[in-house]
Amino acid sequence: MVWGGVEDAMKAGAGQRANQMQNLRSLLLEIPKTEIHLHLEALASVDTIWTLMKKHSISYDDIRSKEDLKKKFKITSLNEFIDLFINVIQNCFRSEDDIDLLFDDTESYLKRNNIVYSEIFFAPTKFLQNGLDFVEIVNRLESGSARLKSEANIETKFIIDVSRSFGVDNAQSNLQLTLDNRRDSIFGIGLGGAESTGPAAAFAPVFETAVNEGLHVVAHAGEDVGPESIWDSVRLLKAERIGHGISAIQDDALIDYLAEHRIPLEICPTSNLFTQKYVKRLEEHPIRAFYDRGVNVTVNTDDPTLFGIDLVDEYMRLTNRDFFKPDEILDLVKNGMFATFLPKKQQSEMWKSTQKIISTYSESLEIA
Repeated sequence: MVWGGVEDAMKAGAGQRANQMQNLRSLLLEIPKTEIHLHLEALASVDTIWTLMKKHSISYDDIRSKEDLKKKFKITSLNEFIDLFINVIQNCFRSEDDIDLLFDDTESYLKRNNIVYSEIFFAPTKFLQNGLDFVEIVNRLESGSARLKSEANIETKFIIDVSRSFGVDNAQSNLQLTLDNRRDSIFGIGLGGAESTGPAAAFAPVFETAVNEGLHVVAHAGEDVGPESIWDSVRLLKAERIGHGISAIQDDALIDYLAEHRIPLEICPTSNLFTQKYVKRLEEHPIRAFYDRGVNVTVNTDDPTLFGIDLVDEYMRLTNRDFFKPDEILDLVKNGMFATFLPKKQQSEMWKSTQKIISTYSESLEIA
């Protein structure tokens, strides 16, 4: 009888936990959210890439059907990811109007996650190499952003990726193109690409110009290289946010610096697990340690289509084994709003409307 009572209690507890998690997911779907580390090309769907392959008569030895392409999207290694992203996805964009298809995929992703505001990276170099015109590219970004706003009430801004992978001169060229072709939807530059082969320090002159010209500046750092990459990004590049930043866990002084200066980290848990550089299991991810140390951590997907992950799923995965409690998950959502480059008043108004929705779930989620 005693064991039966224990078993019943365990079942009741499991049922209560399941209900709580379902309520949390419902809440996360209902509240407006932001995302600040997201790559536009990584929102391209299988349907979009297949359409472009047919349109431009592009063929690959290992992709002879749409089913082959679907298999290609199920990446299992970093090398497969790079091959798919550069040699297939980016390679298929051969005319400016192809970019319009990306906005259909973007709208689908943002809508199903109820993301009402996003700051999205766009890397133009491969598109330019494919023969596209930069002016037409930014015109498409501008018109796509306007369409999302008018038709879906979703606001999007773009950060031009001046990738390490193509060198400093190319980064300077992309910055100059951006400055010469200002658009309301394009308000910053970001340093991306192969971190191990492109030290942040080398790009300091590029970023100094960007800052002087009033652009927002961010940098991928500490994803594949140690904390020195993050130090250089905040000190030399004056980066306002750090993409990933997980190697900061190796440097207590850096953690304190990030916390004291409220420099947001754009954490992408699934992406970090995929690369396997610093994190092997979610429960070992330094996002928990950063959070406990007062660092301004945010949650993002990085490349949602390629990793097969939605933003709501990223939040829910963080609740596994009580890694984060429901009230802490909502704190991460708040961090994401206030880490945007939106005006402070707009940030506050968004959070106030979110709090009203949260209050209707407070009892079922056992949050204050």
